Amino acid sequence: MGQIIGNVIVQKRGVVSLGLLKEHMPLNDGDIFQVELEDGKIILRPMKLIPAEQAWFWTKEWQDGEKEAEKDIASGRVKSFGNVDDLLEDLDK
Repeated sequence: MGQIIGNVIVQKRGVVSLGLLKEHMPLNDGDIFQVELEDGKIILRPMKLIPAEQAWFWTKEWQDGEKEAEKDIASGRVKSFGNVDDLLEDLDK
């Protein structure tokens, strides 16, 4: 079971204030939460919106590739070229 930090009251039109959370996690006006119901519990998961044209970057496949690239960089499995001609020459080998 998680940490109990207080109680909230459902107000008119279903409004609930989460002000008591501010000392436990950073909250700002306009923050977005995903709401999940699980075994009679309400779970609020903080979310961030991203522009639709950047959604490809956050796909599982792309993120897996990013992790693989980070490992390659950390282990030194990368090459650098001073210009395009040097790159093309290396590719021809």
